[in-house]
Formats: sequence, C-alpha cells, structure tokens
Amino acid sequence: MKLNGPWDFSFGRSDFDLEIVVPFAYQSAAGGIATDAKHEVLWYRRTFETPRLAPGEHVLIHFGAVDFAAEVWVNDVPVGAHRGGHTPFTCDVTTALVTGSNSIVVRAVDEFRADQIRGKQTATFPHLVHYTPTSGIWQPVWLEVVGERWIRDIHVTARADGYLGVRADVSEHAAGDTLRVHLARSGEDLVTLESDSRVELEGLCDQASLQVWSPSSPALYDLEVELVDRDGTVLDTVRSYAGFRTLETAGGRWLLNGDDFYQRLVLDQGYWPGGLLTPPTDDAMRADIEFVRRAGFDGVRKHQKIEDPRWLYWADALGVVVWEEMPSPFWLGMVRGDLEADLRTEWAEAVRRDRNHPCVVCWVPFNESWGIQGVHDSTDLQALVRSVVDATRALDATRPVCDNSGWCHVSTDVVDVHDYEPDPDVLARRWTDIAEREWDRGPVSLAVDGGEGFDPVTWLRHVGIDDPADLDPEVLRTLIPVMDVWSTGCAPDTGPALMFLSEFGGIGLAAEQGPQGDTEDRFTYGTARDADELLARFSALAAAAESVTEFRGWCWTQLADVEQEVNGLLRADHSPKLDPDRIRAVIEGLSPRT
Repeated sequence: MKLNGPWDFSFGRSDFDLEIVVPFAYQSAAGGIATDAKHEVLWYRRTFETPRLAPGEHVLIHFGAVDFAAEVWVNDVPVGAHRGGHTPFTCDVTTALVTGSNSIVVRAVDEFRADQIRGKQTATFPHLVHYTPTSGIWQPVWLEVVGERWIRDIHVTARADGYLGVRADVSEHAAGDTLRVHLARSGEDLVTLESDSRVELEGLCDQASLQVWSPSSPALYDLEVELVDRDGTVLDTVRSYAGFRTLETAGGRWLLNGDDFYQRLVLDQGYWPGGLLTPPTDDAMRADIEFVRRAGFDGVRKHQKIEDPRWLYWADALGVVVWEEMPSPFWLGMVRGDLEADLRTEWAEAVRRDRNHPCVVCWVPFNESWGIQGVHDSTDLQALVRSVVDATRALDATRPVCDNSGWCHVSTDVVDVHDYEPDPDVLARRWTDIAEREWDRGPVSLAVDGGEGFDPVTWLRHVGIDDPADLDPEVLRTLIPVMDVWSTGCAPDTGPALMFLSEFGGIGLAAEQGPQGDTEDRFTYGTARDADELLARFSALAAAAESVTEFRGWCWTQLADVEQEVNGLLRADHSPKLDPDRIRAVIEGLSPRT
C-alpha cells in the first residue's frame, strides 16, 4: 500500500496546520509549500486503515529516505527511528495497530549545520556548486504485510562465468526453514537452488547460453527467492532480478566481463525540476537515462547523492553504468566523532542497498577531501580513509573503490582527477606521463579552477564565515584544498595505476540565466556563445582527454543545470541544449581505445 500523497504537516511543533505532498520536500514546488525558509524540525501525519491480517502476520512501513533524522509513531506508540538522510529504514508497526483507522506521525530533523552529511545541499545559501536543501521525507513511503517470518534483504552475486550466489537476511530463521531460489529468463526456468541449512546458496548457470550484462547488452534475469517452512508453506517471496557480469581492474585498465572497458560518463547531480532531489515520475527518470544513452555516454557519475533505487533499476535495464558516491559533510565539518559514526553507518547502508545492481561499477566514499580536509599530510585522516575503503571492500568485493575522488588519494583502485582546464592542449600536457613525472600536476590556483562567479569572500560566507579575519589561520589553511594527486607518502611504488578524468568541462551557454533571471548569479567553469561552440569545446576537450593514454575514461560536467550552476547539457527543466545525436556523433568519432 502506497503512503505517498497528501499528509498533514507543520514546522517546529506538531500542530499540523499545513499540508504537504509526500515524498516531496517542503522546499520544493512539488511538495506544495515551496519556501526557502530554514526550518529544522518537521512534523508529518496521516491515517491508514489496518489491512486484513492472518494470524502471525506483520505490518511493516518502509521509508525510502528521510533527511536527516527521523522518529516514527503509530497511534502515539514509538515504532522506530533512523539517522541518515539518503538511506532506507523500516518500522514493524504490528503491535501498535488498532482496528480500523491508524495514525502515523513522523518527526524529521534536518539541522543546517556543517557537521551533518549534506552532499550538495547548502547549509547557508545556494552558491557556486551547492544548492537548495531537501529536508524531511523525500523518497517514497509504503506499507507491506508479511508473514510470521520474512526475508528482509537479499545479497546477489552474479558473475560472467555463470556463478550465482544468493544470501538472505531473514527476520528469524526457524529449524526446518528452507531458502529456495528460482532464476528465469523470458518465463523459462533456468536454475533452482535450495538450502535447508543456511540462508546462503550457490550455483552455476550454463555459461554457453548465458547472456552477460553490459551497456551494449543489458541482459537481466528474473530472480525469485522464497522462504519455505518445514511443511512446505511459502512464508515469504521476494522477486528481483540479476545481471551477470564481472568487473575487475588490472594492469591500469577496467575489465568488464574480461574485456577492456573505457568509460565515457557524464556527471549527474540528481536534481529534478520542481522536486529538488526527488524525481517527479518514473518516466522522468527513464527519460534522463535514455538521453545519456542516446547521446553516446556509457554512464554517469552520480555526484554527492544516493539516488532513488527506481533510478538504478532504469540504469540496469537500459545499460548505463553508475559511479555511486557518498554525500559529504559541508565545509568545516570534519569526519570525526559522531559525524564519523554517521558517515560509516549511512555509507554501509547505501552499499548494502545497491550492491545487487549490475549498473554500479565503482564505490566512492569521499570526494575532494570534503570532511577530511588536511588528509594530504595527516596520518590520522589517511588511516580513516583506509579504514572506510577496507570496510567498503568487505561489504562488496566485486567492484573497485575510488577512495577520495579528485585528488589526495590514499588507498584506491582508481586514481581519478578533476581538472576544469579550458585549453585542450594544456589539459593533455598536464596529465600525459604524470606517473613518470612523480605525479606532479603543477600548481593549481583555486581562483582559476573555481570558474566564473568565484569570489573568495562570498565563498567564505557560504561556509559560515562572515569575516575571514575571525577565522583561525590553521582552520583557514584546511579550507584551501591541496590538489596533489596523492596524499603524502601514499603514491604506489610499482605497477600501472588506473587513472580516470572524473570531472572536466563544465561549459555553459552565454545566454543561460541564473535563478534570479540574469547572468550575474550564474556559475560555470567556462562559457560558449552558442550550441555550436559548446559542441566544439566538448569535442576538443574530450579528444584531449582521450589522448592521455593513462586515462581509462572520463566524465563530463554535467548532465543538467542546477539552480545557479548552468553548465549542463540539459537545462534545469531537463530539456536539451544540444541534440543528443550530435553529441553521440562526437563521441563515436573519437579514436577507439584499446
């Protein structure tokens, strides 16, 4: 039962004097309130009817995501709580139910402070590459009836050699329970696995007839997992799918199903017209991914957002690879103490939620040293990064990890770099033979790399510093990023590194306006006069990136305009600035990589 739609709503106190459309935030137009006022405590309320239940059945209420912390009551009985604004949680509300109508109340707290996992959501005001926040419930809410024992989660491993492994997390495992797995394609059963002693099964498919998953052929297999008691009664059934593919990094290359895989990606912030972080419809999600494919890209780097799993489904189904990245705390927020615990917990929840998706090809726990400022020369912060990377690999050993996207790498499978150099020749020279030059990228000016619209005083105000003179010089030092490729003492001694240009470009159109309807409040990394010049600059910079033999792929900034950042291939309403077929022609005209 879907619980989306109108809810009673209020700010600060539970007087419920407003109405909001769930799952949209109060800041969004789609939510029906659309105010940019800062409210940190949000209350939600609605009613639902008790479903018809058989003896022993349970009622669960699922929340896709509530930013940032949530408490839930049903009929004034506390039924659950969660911290972490981008990952799901579930409440078993069975014992709180009454016959007939029930009341569910949610209290969400989203504090506008630095030491919280925020991603691109501003803690002060929209500026440069940070945008209007999305507070409270922002992913779907639904009710589910399950049996006496049920499957809470499954972990699927499906390799290109036909190996299939399924591990189930069940609410309770009683003696005699059996886990049964059916794999099918086009209605034809291919494999049945059964275990009477564990909730973990392994088997092999016929490799000769197996269709592996790739962007060019995104083959998916139907998967059904059943929990069966000793009498043969099916207690619970989970229906999902699997994509068989193997991803490795070796010899400085990506290998997908054993073949070299050069990736051409586009950066995606995951903001939607009218909904901020919440996509309006399934059709809108599918349309974005279809644009990516039609334009000739292999996939996206989803930036500073854990996306709605429905979006990941369309990426699986349509053949778009995804880099998944943990949202960071805001500037001045350091990943220590409670913030470290929050990051570790939420990142682990994200990896567990999304590790079954064949489209996900890289995990990224940190970006540009946000939250770990000073990692370039801090052994303590370097140890933290190593620990988070190790924990990521323990949760999922089937994908590479990019430890700290952009610079100051510590322990990584992918040495990625960010560079908004507008001159293609300079870009190519800077990175060619970089390892032989002891990883020296040369001096970097923050003002130059900041792009159009960068002003240091406004930037400091944006991170909560009204007067730079009031700032401790040591704190100020950590705010100025060091953009060395490797943190001190961390560069590898031997072996080719897999390098990737994961941010570049960022070119906007001169005619594009900012949120206030002029060009003064806009931000880009460069400007083209018209669509033809934008395409030409894309072509030249992409060719420069591909001329660097160390790079095994690149990611263009960016898919869509977001508020004041107007350097997208799509406008803020997701209409195209360029014909995707023209972009595809450029990409297909690049020299094949081997």
